[in-house]
Amino acid sequence: MTRRELVRRVQARLGKRKLVWFGTRGEDVQALLDLPQFSEVFSLIAPFGSVSMKVDVCLEQLSGRRLDLDTYDIDQDKSAEARELRRTLFRSLGEPAVVVPYRPLAFLSSVQYPRSEYIEYLGLFHERQAPFEHKPWVESELKRLGVPVVPWRYFTDDDRMRVQEQVDAIGAVVLRTNRSDGGVGLKLVRTAEELVEAWQPLPDGFLAAAPFLTPHTPLNINVCVFFDGSVTLHTPSLQLLGISGCTGRSFGYCGNDFGAVLEQIEPRHLDDLEEITVRAGQWLADKGYLGAFGVDAMVHDGSVYLVEINPRFQGSSALSAKIDCEQDRPDIFLCHLAAFLGISLGWQPSLRDIVGAQPRFAQIICHNAADTPLHSRWGAGMTHDEFTYSLVPPRTVTVDPEAILFRAWTHRPVTQNGFSVDEISRSLIEHRLATCFEKTEDGKNGRTGNHAGTEEAQVGRSRDRSDNRRSDPERRLHTLPGGGRIEFETSGTESQ
Repeated sequence: MTRRELVRRVQARLGKRKLVWFGTRGEDVQALLDLPQFSEVFSLIAPFGSVSMKVDVCLEQLSGRRLDLDTYDIDQDKSAEARELRRTLFRSLGEPAVVVPYRPLAFLSSVQYPRSEYIEYLGLFHERQAPFEHKPWVESELKRLGVPVVPWRYFTDDDRMRVQEQVDAIGAVVLRTNRSDGGVGLKLVRTAEELVEAWQPLPDGFLAAAPFLTPHTPLNINVCVFFDGSVTLHTPSLQLLGISGCTGRSFGYCGNDFGAVLEQIEPRHLDDLEEITVRAGQWLADKGYLGAFGVDAMVHDGSVYLVEINPRFQGSSALSAKIDCEQDRPDIFLCHLAAFLGISLGWQPSLRDIVGAQPRFAQIICHNAADTPLHSRWGAGMTHDEFTYSLVPPRTVTVDPEAILFRAWTHRPVTQNGFSVDEISRSLIEHRLATCFEKTEDGKNGRTGNHAGTEEAQVGRSRDRSDNRRSDPERRLHTLPGGGRIEFETSGTESQ
């Protein structure tokens, strides 16, 4: 089925109901514009900005502050701005509508059920989705089915000396909390001192540890699973992790290179990735999961291993959808709607065929790697370069540490290994950081709002995740005009 055909079928199922998106980044849903019912966007950062939207409400516009998406939890946010976002969404859903979430939330359930006579919700109930966020359960179940996974072992809070024995024996160990996003909750330890610093009591009472498998190539793919366990595969990529200067986290997510897959990944490894992904999708369907999800994997020592399942849309979903749209293939957003609306897609191409046809797109996502808030000086008069920039905050919005500064798209590969970018890309990113952002005192620009509830929301989501900001010595510093420092390494940083 072509994308145009699927658009017509989804459009018919939606009927006269309006389509409403609630997600993290408003700009990510360009692919839904082909549906005439699509008319409202609610987001946490980066409002959609399309003139065709009747409603386009963004939390950062209300608060004047861009938050770190990997630690922020709107379900824990008691601020006035979060309450206003909920009220606006609630008022909007007083007429027939279909709501599509980036990920299930208690925030959405609190609106969905009181408006259930008007709306159809195309997502899982948040309590039903929560188990799929628990990494030990997911990977243990898949391992029992024969899926090759990273060799995690589990340790209680009192097992530090047992982990120390592993560090002494193999030299480097990765610690991981049981729930994490975007590289938060992962820590690489090489010495007893680093282990002591990283070891923190956790709500679950245990954590995971695995040998640091190096060298390896990190992979990512968007997938959609249907009621019958069938899946659609969407444009795999080399994942960019821990790019120094783009994040202060050793394992931080920094983008995707879709063009590098053809150059760096052997066809047999694509076959292995496809088998892992299909089996994971079948297991998810058997457990009641439906819709979009992501798979992180790695190639190490000639084998492909599952790293984790992301039970939601991903940071790579928007560019993956752009690639599918250009080839008239059903994209991840449209397939998610089809799965919940009961539309079957039938035959799907192999991953080899998908990779052979996909263009050489790449995206670099740059976060605020400084330890203080920044604000943008982006605007008219800025020089142009090969990248297309998006997610750029307005000047009235303060950008928290590790919040997104911008996303840069280009039509060529930018990496060979996922842990560093080529010199041209690094130079252009460094130039943007130096000329387009500067240090600011919290509240100096834009409205400060009442951040007490928001701070609780950030702590609430991250208390199960140890911070992993870098302490690596081999770095050079770049000083921003306002005094904030952005750090760059002379070589790529390995990450798992």
